[in-house]
Amino acid sequence: MRRVRVLVVDDHQMLREALVGMLEASGFEVVGAVADGADATSLATDLVPDVILMDLSMPVLNGLDATRLLREVVPATAIVIFSAFETPDLKRQAFEAGAVAYLPKGCSNERLRATLEAAVTVAGSNLRRA
Repeated sequence: MRRVRVLVVDDHQMLREALVGMLEASGFEVVGAVADGADATSLATDLVPDVILMDLSMPVLNGLDATRLLREVVPATAIVIFSAFETPDLKRQAFEAGAVAYLPKGCSNERLRATLEAAVTVAGSNLRRA
């Protein structure tokens, strides 16, 4: 079975490194880890990951704007927003931008893993209907 390919996008280096380690230990293939949405957009265009784990608040290009761009350049890639902010308005904006899931940074490792796996299935279903 092919491993799920993940791109991690978060401007906090320690969190980014911890996420990469945890995801790799859980069987995911982390294809990249970057600190802002602009780098995520160019890297995703080259790598076409299955799923992108995207922070919202970042320098250069924030997660919402990056998600909108990524929907255009890598439409088959699922985007999961991973944020410290949990307001209903931000969640609504994330889904409108094209995210398939929204997770709080305080969630469990199991919930994160399950959401990433489910996001790939959801994105694949949406792609087949398009």
